[in-house]
Amino acid sequence: MESGIHKVNQNEIKRIPIKVPTWQGLHDLKEAGQSYDNLIAGMIKREKDYRDWQMVMKIDQSGEFEPFDAEKILNGDSAEEG
Repeated sequence: MESGIHKVNQNEIKRIPIKVPTWQGLHDLKEAGQSYDNLIAGMIKREKDYRDWQMVMKIDQSGEFEPFDAEKILNGDSAEEG
């Protein structure tokens, strides 16, 4: 029985069906010489960055965060003092 884990070749081409209006929207965003793969990869990165920003803003607004000592973190001192 297979484990359900599959190796995926990073250069493998996958086809995804999209409706004409969606394709037109992508086409309108694509710059000359830019591949659709590059366009979509950039969109994914921006979405991830936006979600991270939203999470940080939510934490900042709620005030539910722990202060930390940046020097301690940068120096690799993970031992608790006390």
